[in-house]
Amino acid sequence: MTSVDRAQVLAYRIARQGLHRTNTPPGELDVVDLGIQDTPPGAARLALGVRTDASLTDHGLVRAWTLRASPFLHHPQDLPKLAAALWPHSERDALGKVAWQRSVMQKSGITATQALRYTAEAMRECITSPTVKGVASAAVSKVVPKALVSFCRGCQAEHVFESLFRLAALPGGLRLDLDQSPPLLVPIDDWPGIPGEQAGADELIRTYLRFVGPASIGDVAAWLTTTQTEVKQIWPAGLAEVDVDGRATWLPESEIDLLLDPPEPPRALLLPTSDPFLQDRNKPFVLPDKAYHKVMWPVIGQPGAVLVDGDVAGVWRTRASGRKKLEIRITEFTPIEQDARTVLAQEADRIGELRGVEQTSLVFS
Repeated sequence: MTSVDRAQVLAYRIARQGLHRTNTPPGELDVVDLGIQDTPPGAARLALGVRTDASLTDHGLVRAWTLRASPFLHHPQDLPKLAAALWPHSERDALGKVAWQRSVMQKSGITATQALRYTAEAMRECITSPTVKGVASAAVSKVVPKALVSFCRGCQAEHVFESLFRLAALPGGLRLDLDQSPPLLVPIDDWPGIPGEQAGADELIRTYLRFVGPASIGDVAAWLTTTQTEVKQIWPAGLAEVDVDGRATWLPESEIDLLLDPPEPPRALLLPTSDPFLQDRNKPFVLPDKAYHKVMWPVIGQPGAVLVDGDVAGVWRTRASGRKKLEIRITEFTPIEQDARTVLAQEADRIGELRGVEQTSLVFS
């Protein structure tokens, strides 16, 4: 069995995820195979910008609600495969994906899988042209079974459960417009239809392990919002077991050489909220000092991460002054040396450029 330490794993992930910035066009970055989460809106642009100096316009990527019902950027040709791979493997898997409506499902007699299918069918029927989310939700809510609709205090109206709406959108052949807020749902051309069953989940897991591995079965289950039992049933072949500081994990066999001898990480980086590097759901591995977990992962408003020599050394947030000035404030977990601060200042300027502001300042606290 291959044995490595945490530092090797982090260096491997940085290399595999393309954080040694190049001029590769954003649509050709390998990490797009995993998907680039766009939470909050604009985070995906920063995640691409920290990986390439190439132009981010006309990148050819599309946004859709995919993993954990969150918006991600993907290659358009990958959307049908994702819809099939993310379709529930079983009723237990479906319940895990819509866990906060479980009691409603049980009372109604409608299974979670049926609820997803009913909602996807309603979305295909009701949304046949680009439609604002609120209008789409109102239309779908009139078609789905009444048990799938509830009163929303925020909207002061009845509509289909938000989780079902998001989870059913891609199977129903809908993506999100990249430039619209509130979201605009757009029918996907030549959509093959709602999946009949799950297919390709093993390849999706292999992709996760390639970019966020070595990882355990529990890590994968958390990423997919399902159980370890479900993950074991769709576990891919061609993996190597890796001991990471005494913990059993897995990685595609083809990646072992890079894991054993990864390049040195960049001196310092500013990673945006929900960056692919932060997709590991094992918080103690990403940040061993639990004293900082509430700062790194607050209930609302997760910050970006400051990486120094491949490790999380703090968090960063922005404060805009109109459209011309941007302040990036870093909260240090460990003291950051002056040469790393100089690099972080350059990274802050890069973020300012990506956000289209004229003046960016960096503050340490």
